[in-house]
Amino acid sequence: MSSKLISCALKVTLLLLIGVSCTPTKTIRFKNTIASNDFLAYKAQTNHVPKFQKNDIIELTLISNNEEFSKLFSSALDNGVRNQQTYTSGVSAMKGFLVQQDGTIDVPYIGKIMVNERTREDVTLEVTKKLKDYIKEPVIQLKILNFKITVLGDVRNPGTFNIPNEKVSFMEAIGIAGDLNITANIEQVKVYRELNDSLTESIIDLSKNDVFFSPYFMLKQNDIIYIPPNKAKSATARYSPIYIPLLTSVSLLLTTLNLFLNQ
Repeated sequence: MSSKLISCALKVTLLLLIGVSCTPTKTIRFKNTIASNDFLAYKAQTNHVPKFQKNDIIELTLISNNEEFSKLFSSALDNGVRNQQTYTSGVSAMKGFLVQQDGTIDVPYIGKIMVNERTREDVTLEVTKKLKDYIKEPVIQLKILNFKITVLGDVRNPGTFNIPNEKVSFMEAIGIAGDLNITANIEQVKVYRELNDSLTESIIDLSKNDVFFSPYFMLKQNDIIYIPPNKAKSATARYSPIYIPLLTSVSLLLTTLNLFLNQ
């Protein structure tokens, strides 16, 4: 085998290695498939009001001038919450009322309150009204302690993220996860959402601007975003463990032969 033939074979092997490792990419362009309307997008974000859902952990705080009742209520609150603490990886979570599968929480002096699919303002008004039987001008504050979203797939920092202010948009969630990798399939992004005790799936095409006007622009607690890799990256992941070591071995063998023949 001549050195020229070996040199040619080395070039072909190098080209094959480059072809296996390289993947075409797409950049988010946001084609105007829907008439652009900044007011609609802004309104969707500012008017978004989260609703309580099953398995939420709700913190309830009473503010009142009646110190005696406030202490009694806080003591009863602590006793009730202590038996409802949830655990993640063996670590006790923050104290709060777990919304049961029937959609209720059990509040001291009041009893069961239906909170599922109700807004914070709506539930606050009901709790305040019922507490007025025991105390004048009570001030109630409600907060979701476990408001979280999950971003998985072809992003830089996948994971589950807590949202303290209970408000996050689709694009903000991508930013929290460190942005998309350049190999992400931007046309087949999936969003999973709990709806009526079922898990729904929707496809978001980030090459268009539809996401800004969709029901998924503002995320709800427990939403899951999955960013799939593009076809080229999927193929590379599938075949690279087989072909790259083989081509590397062939390249090393040809290089050795070439050096031996040129001596």
